[in-house]
Amino acid sequence: MVDSLRSTRVNVREAVLTPERILNAVSEQLELSGIAGLRLRDVADRLNVSVPSLYRFFEDREAMIAAAYVRDFALQTFADIDEMQQAFDAARSVEDYEEGLRRIVLDIYGEQRRQSRWRKLAAIAATRHDAELMEQIASVQAAFTERVAALFVAARDRGWVKTSINPMAFAFAVQGLALGPLFADVAPATEVTSEDFTDVFLLFHRAMTA
Repeated sequence: MVDSLRSTRVNVREAVLTPERILNAVSEQLELSGIAGLRLRDVADRLNVSVPSLYRFFEDREAMIAAAYVRDFALQTFADIDEMQQAFDAARSVEDYEEGLRRIVLDIYGEQRRQSRWRKLAAIAATRHDAELMEQIASVQAAFTERVAALFVAARDRGWVKTSINPMAFAFAVQGLALGPLFADVAPATEVTSEDFTDVFLLFHRAMTA
C-alpha cells in the first residue's frame, strides 16, 4: 500500500529506516501536534535520522501525512472487524456470539476505542480533497462492509439468523450505530455509560437477526 502513496524506492544503505517506521513516527507526531503543527524535524528526531533521509521514501511532507492517515485508517478498521470475526469463530451459539460482542462493545468509551474513532475520522477529513487517497479509504471501508455482511451470512448459515434482510443493509446499519459513541465524544452525556450503549447495540443486533 505504501508504494501507491507516492513513496520512492528504498535505498539498501538505509535499511534501518523503512516507510513503516516513518509512518509510525508521523502518526505519533500527529497525535501530539495535528497537521498544522507537524514538523519533519520532529519526525526525523523521533527516528534519529536527518530530514533529507525521509525524502528517500516519500515525495514530501504532505505525502507522509496522507500515507500515515490512510495506513492508520486501514489498521483501525481491520482491527475492528478482526475482533468481530474472532468473537464469531469462538462462539458455539448465538448467545456465545452476543457475549463476545458485549465484551467488544463494553469498552466503547475507553481511551483506546476513542482514539481509534478519531484517527479514522481524521483520516477521512485529511484526505477528502485527494481523489486517489479517498479511493483508498473507500476501498478499505468497502472491504470492512463486505466482511460484516459475510459475518451476517455466516450467522444465517448457522441458523442463528431467521430474517431475510439484505446482508449489506445490515452491515451499513451496524456501522451507522457505531457512530453513536463519536457523537457522544463531541457532546458528552454523562448519564449514558458503556453498559447502556452495549445494551442498545445488542438489542439492535437481536432485532435485526431475529
